[in-house]
Amino acid sequence: MTRTDGPATPSAPVLIVGAGPTGLTAALVLAQSGVPCRILDKRSEAGHSSRALGLQARSMEVLAGLGVTDEIERMAYRLRGSSIMKGRRRVVTLDWVPPESRFPYTYVLPQAGLEEILRTRLAALGVEVEREIEIVDVRADGGGVVAELAGGASLSADWLIGADGARSAVRTALGIGFPEYATGEVYHLADAVLDLPIELDDGAMWLGPDGPLMLMRLPGDDRLWRVFVDVTDASRGADLPPLEAAALTRLLEARGPGGITVDELQWSSVFRTRMGLADSYRSGRVLLAGDATHVFPPFGGQGMNLGIQDAVNLAWRLTAVLRGAGASLLDRYERERRPVADAVIDDVEGRRRLYALRHPVARAGRDVLLGLGGRSRRLERRSSLQNSQLNISYRDRTPGGDHGPSPRPGDRAPHARVGDTSLHELFGPDHATLLLCGLEAGSSLLSAGAEVRIVHLSGADGSDRESCERYGFGPAGEGWVLVRPDGYVAARGAELAKLQGALEAMSIG
Repeated sequence: MTRTDGPATPSAPVLIVGAGPTGLTAALVLAQSGVPCRILDKRSEAGHSSRALGLQARSMEVLAGLGVTDEIERMAYRLRGSSIMKGRRRVVTLDWVPPESRFPYTYVLPQAGLEEILRTRLAALGVEVEREIEIVDVRADGGGVVAELAGGASLSADWLIGADGARSAVRTALGIGFPEYATGEVYHLADAVLDLPIELDDGAMWLGPDGPLMLMRLPGDDRLWRVFVDVTDASRGADLPPLEAAALTRLLEARGPGGITVDELQWSSVFRTRMGLADSYRSGRVLLAGDATHVFPPFGGQGMNLGIQDAVNLAWRLTAVLRGAGASLLDRYERERRPVADAVIDDVEGRRRLYALRHPVARAGRDVLLGLGGRSRRLERRSSLQNSQLNISYRDRTPGGDHGPSPRPGDRAPHARVGDTSLHELFGPDHATLLLCGLEAGSSLLSAGAEVRIVHLSGADGSDRESCERYGFGPAGEGWVLVRPDGYVAARGAELAKLQGALEAMSIG
């Protein structure tokens, strides 16, 4: 690793490298929690194009505590279902079964639009993205970390978060392995205004012998669509020319329903699919998140959402450590989040292989299976829940998660209402939440300075029991549930005497 002469310029306690959705979310959690941070990006301006599109329910739940979901809902298109097509005939309708959440859809919003919302909120908290700052090396320095910059300057901080994407300079500087492989598929991505000869659902897919063609409706103009088209066969042995409207029209004519006119091609890109997962998410005082830790094709709209949830999981822990919790709290970040990324990669790989089938017999078998699945309400419900990421659980990595009523420690805290308010609007990454059912707790139970919001699910007289029952308390049961800042159950119990131990175990007591 390189060194520069002279001392590093002191910086904020936390440096964040990368101003995409992951880095911006981490900065928002820290800023809202009162932790000074700086966020750096090597680009001269914010990106205008967007490969990532969809926000899933779980991401919306964690973003709700950051004050940005009202604007996202205002701008986004709610994706409610899609179809598998043959020509102009709808073969399978894949309905979205809304899961139990305050945010029950996939919210289609191009990444550039989401970043603008996050930047605006971050600026309101006094933090601006610092641009044209490129990190070329990272090294430990006593009790902190030094980031070496292009041009010879350097910055010091107590902690550094590398959210600088799939080609992460931070990860490379740390020497963290990133085993990856190219799957071989090549896609044209495009945002285009289309005149369609038929009515389509919010999404449509044609699984032909040359690979898939997919259309997804975008917010704004009701004729604006994101186009994914497999051009793997055409790319073999030749460089793909830049995509133009006429070429896209020919592709749609050959692969879709026929009769589509491309009125305007707003943006296009070539996407070569890769799979990769970092060997580690941490090296000392440097932590990685988002695409710096995992990359995979965009099937199912999972990648950006994993990064957002990485950021919240990491940033609340880092806040606690900066307030005096043991640094071992950060070890649990990788222990929880890396297996989630591994499972998503396995799922996306299965979808990729299914969509990429070329042999006619294999494709026929696939189409039969997809048709059966599209007629099963149970499978639609399961698929919707999986896509929403609401079923992500850490119970197998959390003390107490192996027994007791649900939700168990490590499970997502489920949707419930207190009056007219969703609990997920009361949770927040800058505080834990203590849910009480039939109990009263005075502030003396909480250590001085602990960031804990107390919410009564029902009165001590047993009134309004529905939310209590959703949290695993029987018709007359009473007890408490402690919810982490990222909306997962930390601990639960029947006696308040055990609450202080749960707070200390979560390092906020």
